[in-house]
Amino acid sequence: MSVLAVASAWAVGLVLLVSGLSHVRAPRSTQAALSAHDLLPSSTHRWLALVLGPVELVLAVALLAGGLGVLGGPVARVLGLGAALLCLGFAAYLRVVLRRTAGQEVPCGCGLGATPVTGWSVVRAGLLGALALAAVTLPTGPWTALPGAPVWAQAVVAAAGGLALAVGTAALPAARAVPAGLTTLTGAAR
Repeated sequence: MSVLAVASAWAVGLVLLVSGLSHVRAPRSTQAALSAHDLLPSSTHRWLALVLGPVELVLAVALLAGGLGVLGGPVARVLGLGAALLCLGFAAYLRVVLRRTAGQEVPCGCGLGATPVTGWSVVRAGLLGALALAAVTLPTGPWTALPGAPVWAQAVVAAAGGLALAVGTAALPAARAVPAGLTTLTGAAR
């Protein structure tokens, strides 16, 4: 099994897990974000807010289980492709929202905090889509020991890589957000 495929699957799976749990716990927050985006018909906001979390959770569990080798190859690949399409769809959606709300601060609704929609939100969603595609297209199969790398070491590297990618990707928009009125140590405005 490719360590990169597993790390990619676990990264996307972890982000979707956190996002899905957030959406399930607070569907009204998701509904409010969809309303603020003013892109989809308002009649769909409640329904989407209720469905999004469970869909993300199913895809998250599939990616995590696929990375562990618990879920069969074809099923894991189909669900991984679903995760890729969802994330790439989010990227396209957020790009349109960003263009339509230029100059306004609207919530992302990504389930990962109260970060507003920015270009970095689009990048995060696109990166998650690319990672999900990597998980689907890279070689998978049973863990086999590579010369000089026992199976347990490969699994540790994949888990650490997946966790690092998940945290870095999830935090990207918030880490790049610059609060209004921020000044540098020398007092210069940013």
